[in-house]
Amino acid sequence: MSSNMEPSPAARVRRLSNSVHDAAIVRAAAELGLADAVGEEPTPVAEIAKQVGAEPKTLARLMRALVAYDIFEQVTPDSYRHSDMSRTMRSDAPGGLIHTLLTPADWGWVIWSKLADAVRAGKTLFPDNFGTDFFGYLKEHPEAQARMFRGMTSWSDAMNPKLVQALPLEDARTVADMGGGEGTLLRAILEQGPHLSGVWFDTEATLAVVDDELLSGPVGDRCAFVTGDYFNEVPFAADLYVFKLTLHMYEDDDAERILRNVAASARPGARIIIADPLLQDPPQSKFVPSMDLHMLLVMGGKERTEQDYADLFERSGLKFDGITPTGTDLHLAVARVPG
Repeated sequence: MSSNMEPSPAARVRRLSNSVHDAAIVRAAAELGLADAVGEEPTPVAEIAKQVGAEPKTLARLMRALVAYDIFEQVTPDSYRHSDMSRTMRSDAPGGLIHTLLTPADWGWVIWSKLADAVRAGKTLFPDNFGTDFFGYLKEHPEAQARMFRGMTSWSDAMNPKLVQALPLEDARTVADMGGGEGTLLRAILEQGPHLSGVWFDTEATLAVVDDELLSGPVGDRCAFVTGDYFNEVPFAADLYVFKLTLHMYEDDDAERILRNVAASARPGARIIIADPLLQDPPQSKFVPSMDLHMLLVMGGKERTEQDYADLFERSGLKFDGITPTGTDLHLAVARVPG
């Protein structure tokens, strides 16, 4: 029998079911900081173990497994050097991949193990497992919250240049970053459009993590910082409101409530942009439907199809203008305030 034969359907499913092993192996390497412990020259396992506080014999077993994934290269059974993949996991590597790898913390393992239960229940089971919702958990666990901010920033910031190019900024004067977080998207928008002023809108607690360049850099004098809760009120008017990786955290009723609050204060003709992954049937990649399930598990939210957006905007009293691809993991769903 040829060794080049494609795996059987059963073998492919079995391999997928073992993907948890893949994730655990990569995550352990990230948690231990192995990439930072390996130098430019081949490094003995004993030296790596000393640097990361691990038992040498069991670390050698993990290192061998990582080599099988092309993460590190084995020089001898007792020494290893970097591969192209392991270098991306260093703390000083461009793009900050290590922060993305460490984002979920322990809650990620727990909540994904409850997927079948959540599908049966039709809702997130995060409060059932942790005694609070996701945001309450982060508030109670500052290290998990810090990891979340670092990880989301390292992943989402890489998309900002293409998102800014795709945004309809030409006719806008004021752009609001809704749920602005660290504000790196708004900073990129203001750097791209010198004619623009910006509004950063988020909770008061989030002010503590705002990007220093937005606070005091060259674009700082064109940015206003407004704190509040968009579930209750959006206390300002803008020409363009951008929700990046925000509204997919909510089910339709909550998203509608937020959008209605925006429409109540917006100028006629103002545009509302939702930048989230776009669900498609059939799916075009594994990423979007898996992110859709992640939203279900963690916050009870959802990703949306083009028709879902059309329905959501109509329910919110807005005019749907269509979907704009960005060349990233995100699409722009565009709506306009009537009038």
